[in-house]
Amino acid sequence: MSADLALSIRNLALSFKSWSGTSQVLHGIDLEIKRGERVALVGESGSGKSVTARIILGTLHELKSARISGEVWVAGREMSSLSQSERQALRGTDISMIFQDPTTALNPVYTIRQQFHEVLMRGDPKISLSTAEQRSADILREVSITDTERVLESYPFQLSGGMNQRVMIGMALINEPQLLLADEPGTALDVTVQAQTLRLMRDLVRQHGTSVLFISHNLGVVREFADRIYVIYKGRIVETGPAASIFDDPRHAYTKALLAAIPRLTGGGIPEIQEDSEAFFDPMVTHEDVSA
Repeated sequence: MSADLALSIRNLALSFKSWSGTSQVLHGIDLEIKRGERVALVGESGSGKSVTARIILGTLHELKSARISGEVWVAGREMSSLSQSERQALRGTDISMIFQDPTTALNPVYTIRQQFHEVLMRGDPKISLSTAEQRSADILREVSITDTERVLESYPFQLSGGMNQRVMIGMALINEPQLLLADEPGTALDVTVQAQTLRLMRDLVRQHGTSVLFISHNLGVVREFADRIYVIYKGRIVETGPAASIFDDPRHAYTKALLAAIPRLTGGGIPEIQEDSEAFFDPMVTHEDVSA
């Protein structure tokens, strides 16, 4: 793995074995993220986005029904070569994740203060309570929460969805991870709060120099966030390139369909695209990265 890469995926395949047979989910995915780069993985529900994130996290490697092949390098370490405890040690330190629904992702029986302390102890088991308190308050201010004492004393159900999302972003960044996985963040929020949250997250990861894999079904959401985009369809990467190229000159039929599905103020229906047409089974389209 090159030293300038935060994530490198090579020929990643995934299948699940069940009583009815074997289901192939991912088909030889290649994906990489440079240090400090923001990359989006975009596709419809069921295309393989979230399982890719869980392989990167190392949570599917212990699942007996999962068959994983290929290489996934994170922070200079290949995930399949690590033990279960070594993979667990990476989570919350070198790799962090922001989930779709912050209200259900946070523990309802612990205060925000207790949950921050637990996250900080993953990075430094000997951290003092006073240091943990200070760092928690500092990161809350970074995510534009000013009444830090009230929020730290609160339980998740006492905070709004937008506030919980900011808390989750703070928790994900507090240990300065090399790689942040964001799985449809803000989807559970209304569009105004979602836009504010994404702008905040974009500014913070840029400030911290964090590499990001942003997972979404909506190309419109990632337009202002991502440097590069990978389009995934039925477990295959079908198009990749700089964000501007994907939007200005989409080349794969599936990418064009995703762009056509973005709501527009002018209205108009979504053009009908035949999924069984040859265009959907072309080899992956790669845009030349003119920004390099």
